[in-house]
Amino acid sequence: MYTGKKGLPPGSLIHVGPKYNEPSAFILNTFSSDTWIREKEYSTILKKFGKAKSEACWLEITGLSDIEPLIPVFEKLSLGSLLSEDILNTLQNSKAEFQSNLIFLILKNIAWNPSDLSWDSEQISLILKPDIFITFSEKESALMKPIYKAMDDPASKIRTHGHDFAFYAVTDLIVDGYLETCSHIDAYLDEIEINLDLQVSYDPTATLHLIKKFLVYFRHQVLPIREGITRIMKDSSDLISQDDYPYFQDILDHTNQVISLLDQIRENLNGLRELYMAQISLRTNKVVQLLTLISTIFIPLTFLAGVYGMNFHFMPELSWKYGYPLVLVLMVLIGIGFYLFYRRKKWL
Repeated sequence: MYTGKKGLPPGSLIHVGPKYNEPSAFILNTFSSDTWIREKEYSTILKKFGKAKSEACWLEITGLSDIEPLIPVFEKLSLGSLLSEDILNTLQNSKAEFQSNLIFLILKNIAWNPSDLSWDSEQISLILKPDIFITFSEKESALMKPIYKAMDDPASKIRTHGHDFAFYAVTDLIVDGYLETCSHIDAYLDEIEINLDLQVSYDPTATLHLIKKFLVYFRHQVLPIREGITRIMKDSSDLISQDDYPYFQDILDHTNQVISLLDQIRENLNGLRELYMAQISLRTNKVVQLLTLISTIFIPLTFLAGVYGMNFHFMPELSWKYGYPLVLVLMVLIGIGFYLFYRRKKWL
């Protein structure tokens, strides 16, 4: 919620979004093909800012609810009040921003839960500067574990290509998660289609509505990433080594694949909705057909009952002792005849 934000001037450093009860944590990774050092002491990290280093640097910051320790970091990085404000606002959509000496991306690490059709979204802000790469995360999570595993290998590209490759690795990790989420949604829609075929009373309307809401949100988070990576590829930024451009092209390809999958999933969802409505219409038509056929059987029977219920005095059949059973037999034969006729026409 935007509590406390209204009326404040632009650039006010107010945390907006879910608050997690954990203090801010700082880890400064300095790495090369020979070394990988993780510094966790806050005061030591602040002292190392601005000093020339031969190794690549990646600063990890987790926990945005406690703003006080973040302000000196914002000042040391010269991020500016508006950019710092964007980092602290965790309710906004993904975005990409480019300045003369930095690239700024806001990404959403999205986890979709098929059990209750809910989703969790964690904001990851990425800043690439000439001498350092910084990530801001809402809370501590296991998201970066694959990157840590790669950094354990001295021969890995992340250790040999520098901090711009670390920027690529985090972005690629999140986009790969999008591909996995698309796969899960597609499999879930397949289950809905199977249930529609097997269960007559199955109603997926509410489920499809929730999935559609998630797809709208999901798409809004993916499109800015494509725009940002396209801008990186087009502008040939000096912040990224020429050797690493093929890897960013790979992210762009994956992002386009995610958008294509989302379009396909949306078409499948609409197809399932139309299939369900067609099944309802078919069942309704069958019921109406059955009732119509039953009505047509009883129309001649109602006519006979009406004729002999008029109570006229001069009706020959009234004084005939076989009149009543004959009329009953005639009604039964008429009903059986209509039934056999409908079965022969395969209307029943």
